[in-house]
Amino acid sequence: MDPNSKTPESIDPETAIRLLELELMQERAARQKKAASYNGLRIASFMFLVIIVLAAALAFYYVFFLGGLDRARGRRSQETNPNATELSEP
Repeated sequence: MDPNSKTPESIDPETAIRLLELELMQERAARQKKAASYNGLRIASFMFLVIIVLAAALAFYYVFFLGGLDRARGRRSQETNPNATELSEP
């Protein structure tokens, strides 16, 4: 075909389909490669979220079921009571 000519060259439909399929496969490969780089970050963020949820569940269990809140209140009252009893005993 002459480069100065304005009429498009007729393209075989099978060749056009093959070229389109090749282009789509290349775009898909590029998307998969880009997505693969984010998989590590996605896994790390899910692991962080799981660790935070487990830590919150353990803290809830300690405070409300094992009596951690009562122990803390008991320690605070023991620390404040000896000073109050020493002042009131003279």
